[in-house]
Parts: sequence; structure tokens; C-alpha cells
Amino acid sequence: MPWYLTTPRQIKGYRRELNRVDEALSRQDVRGLGSPLRRMRGWLGLGFGGGILILVAAFVVSLISPKPDGSVAEIVTTRSGGMFVQFNGRLHPVTNLASARLIVGKADDAKVVTDTALRSMPTGPLMGIPNAPNLLTPRTDEEAAWTVCDWRDTAVPLSLLRSGDITTAVIAGKDMLEGGEDLGQTRAVLVRPSTDPSQLWLIYRDTRAQVGRGDFAAQAALGLTPARIDSAAVVSPALLGAISASPVLTAPQLADQGQPSEAVPGSAIGDVLTVSTASGARAFYLVGRTGIQQVGPVLAQMMVNVGAAQRLIDDPATVQTFERVSIVDDGRFPSSVPTLVSNPALCWSWTKTRGELAAHTRVFTNSKMPLTEAGRISTVRLLPNEGTAEQATDAITRPGYGWYARVTGDAADSVAAEQVLWIDPNGTRFPIDAVIPDSGNKLDVSYDPTVKALGLENVFPTPIPWSVAKLYAPGATLSIKNAQVMQGTIKPFSQVPSPARTANQGPPAQAPSPTGVQTPPPAAPPDDSAPEETEAHTDSASAVPAPTADAAG
Repeated sequence: MPWYLTTPRQIKGYRRELNRVDEALSRQDVRGLGSPLRRMRGWLGLGFGGGILILVAAFVVSLISPKPDGSVAEIVTTRSGGMFVQFNGRLHPVTNLASARLIVGKADDAKVVTDTALRSMPTGPLMGIPNAPNLLTPRTDEEAAWTVCDWRDTAVPLSLLRSGDITTAVIAGKDMLEGGEDLGQTRAVLVRPSTDPSQLWLIYRDTRAQVGRGDFAAQAALGLTPARIDSAAVVSPALLGAISASPVLTAPQLADQGQPSEAVPGSAIGDVLTVSTASGARAFYLVGRTGIQQVGPVLAQMMVNVGAAQRLIDDPATVQTFERVSIVDDGRFPSSVPTLVSNPALCWSWTKTRGELAAHTRVFTNSKMPLTEAGRISTVRLLPNEGTAEQATDAITRPGYGWYARVTGDAADSVAAEQVLWIDPNGTRFPIDAVIPDSGNKLDVSYDPTVKALGLENVFPTPIPWSVAKLYAPGATLSIKNAQVMQGTIKPFSQVPSPARTANQGPPAQAPSPTGVQTPPPAAPPDDSAPEETEAHTDSASAVPAPTADAAG
């Protein structure tokens, strides 16, 4: 098939004919006066180009000088870092995001503006809750996991170990936690609390029980020699209080103990029958008034150590003729003489999956603090509190996320739903306030208004036992009323001025320190010939040494 080449003149002529047809249809004239659509197309293109330029200019201006709509943006933050909230027609500086949301009553995000955008708005004094959280992004784990760990430096002798040498960490979640070896049924840890070293506690399975210092019968049955007692590990009251307590490990005192048994001829109440089984092991039976109960070797040895008789039964079939009764709770005693371990790290873990009726607890040990590398980097050292409340020294959780939690009971099967908390990734717990309705009916008290203002209404609170929650540093209560308080200025306690005095009057009387140890006064100036000068001192200024001549130069 041949190619038909088209010249530019032919193309131009073809387009000319199309324009003439277009002109003939639009103007009803073929003289070539020009199509009116050409002018329309030109103006349309010019308008489209102008619109694009306006949009580009508006976008550039919004990046350089953003300004929110005053009727929409109730929470704003400047590029220099200041945060403000609109309240009663005025712009108030606010301490943090949580306070800003509580003031406006809804979970708005802060809009970024320039400092100049706020010059035309009336201002007011500072508002908000000091030290309230700025981060309100919650974790949404299906499984609640809380771990309390003690770690002691093995380089410090036990005789010199103090409470300050123990690191107590509270670990939230499982993503920062490494495993350890559970105590199980055969291992145990002998400990003494740092607040009262005279006490002895045996931690076994997932519980703890006290062993009397003078109860040599129980100590011998548990294999606690004087050397092992002297080497008992020192633990913090925080960890010891988190582990559920069992009754004291001691030989039970039975009713009518020592009186003849009606069910076992020749035996008294409280005696122990020992039977050799076919496998070569020994079984122990405690004699009661109306029958016998099979018990473990630890309880059997305790009864023997306090004076009960021990009878060896040659024929195992003999004990089968005696009636079985329940005399004591043998389940709370160790099933066998435990193997004592003394790893530097001792941990207790509490886990509960959403929808489960009971929590799971375990006690495990490790040669180091059971943290992943990310957990070690994310560790937050908590400031010690001034009171006597128990508190951890470290808090570990995934950075950038907090915990919306609700306090429950320490028992594994607890169904309690108590105080609602916000646990900051910095290791501070903030109670969330419940709101009483205007009717005053306390039965209608609800957390919903406060929770909704914080933006947590769609998050299921993670259960946390109080024995763990109290180890976080206490923070202020998050409430709408507290947030709407106008602070003016927040004056640190250290800036309260002291009375004016002369240089030779000596230092002012010091307040007693929290520890009860009086701080020695500073030394007198060595040069007595120095001229007298009258100075006004403050507590904060006196704590900072004056710069020397070298430093000034």
C-alpha cells in the first residue's frame, strides 16, 4: 500500500477550512472575520492560569505565615514552642496539651501558627495543670502485662547492701522484656526486706510466705541453714508488696493435738505416717481425729520437728483402710524442699488478656535486668519522692506511647474496676477525675466527660493492679476544674526569698531535711578583715557558688 505524504501547506489549509466552517456556523458568515470562540478560549486559558497562580501563592503563604480560623482553632501552638488556648474570648498560655484539651472540653489537636498571628487577639493569664502530660497517644495491647523487677549489684557484699543499692524497675508491656527462668515447683528465693532485715521471706511458685527467725522447726524442714539465712537476698518493699502473700510457713497447731486418734489406733492427732510406695518414694500422711490426710514432705517434717511422732508403715495397704479427711491446707506449703537460688535479678509478672476472668502471675529470675536493648535505652530514672510511699527507681515502656489504665485488685481473680489513670511514658501516673453531674446524684458519677476531653473515649482501659500502679511517680489529677484554674505564674519553691542579712550574721536557720539529718552550715569566711556588706540572699542563690575571678575572666 503506497504512502501518501502530507505537506505542511496541506495541513495548514485543512485547518483553515475547519476554522471557516466553525466561523460559518457561529457567525453565519464565511468572509473570514474571525471566530468569537477564539476570544473565549483565550480568556478561559487566562483565567485558568490565574487561578493556578492564586492557589500556589496561597499555599506558599500558608507555609510561611499560617493563621488558623479563630472560630475553629481553640488550641494553637507557635513556632517558638508556646501553646495557647481560647477560653472566654481570650487567648491564654497553657501548660500542656492535656490541660488545653480539658479546658476546651474536646480532644482537638494544636494548630501551628506564627507568633505574629496572635498579636491581634486579647490575652489572659496562664492556665492549666502544671506537669500534666503533653503526650496522649495510648497503647492498645490486647494483653495487659506489668512486671516489677529488683536488681542488686553483686559486687556489693550483702552485709553492706543498702536500699539505695537496689534498682527497682516497673516494666509496662512485653515488647521491652526479656525472659527469665520461672521458680516453678522446685526453686525458691530466700529474701529479707531492705526496710526490716530481721524478717525472712521465702518466695516460691508465685507467692511469698514469712519464715520466723526463731522457728527452727520450719527452717530445718525447709532446708534453711544459718549460712543460707545469712546470705538471704535483700529486696525492696515495692517488689515484696507486689507478690501475693501466703500465711506464715510454720507447723500448724491442730485441735486436740497429741490426743489419741479415733481413726488410727496407736497414733495421736498430729502424728505422721510414712509409707514406702512401689516406686521407692515415700508418702506422708497426717493423722487427724477421724481420719488421715496425705501431705507433702515439708509439712510432714515440720510436724515431726515440733514433736509429733513419725510411724513407718510397712504395708501400704494399711493406710488405705483409714478414712481420708481434710485437716490442713497443704497446698500453701512447698511440695518439696526447695532449691534456693540467688540470681541478681528477681522479677514478678502480672498478665491478663482482654476477656479473661483471671490474671496470670509468675516469679522468675535472671542474671541481669531482663530488658531488651531497646528497653535499656528507654529506661527512665524516676526522681525519689519526699514521702514514705513505695516507688520504683526506673520505669520502662515503649517511647512515644502512654497507658490508659484502670486499677484493679491485686488478686488474680479480682473483678474490681477502680480509679482510671493515665501513665505517661516518663513514668508518672495521673489520676483521671470523675465528674459529678449537676443534679448532684453521686450514683451518676462518670469518667466519660474527662476521658472524652482527653481523646481516650474509644480506648479500652488496660487493667493494672494497684501494687504496680503505686510504684509510678504520682502526678496531678487530670480534671476539667483543675485545668481551668488560672495560674498567673508558677513560682518554684526554691525562689522564695530569705530575710536580708549582713555578711557577719552567719547563715539563716535551715529547715530540717527530709531525711532528718541536719545539713552542716557553710564555713565562715577566712578573711575577718573584709568590710561589712549588706546582701539579700535567696535559697536558690545561696545554693550556687559565686563565680571566681578566673571564671569571670
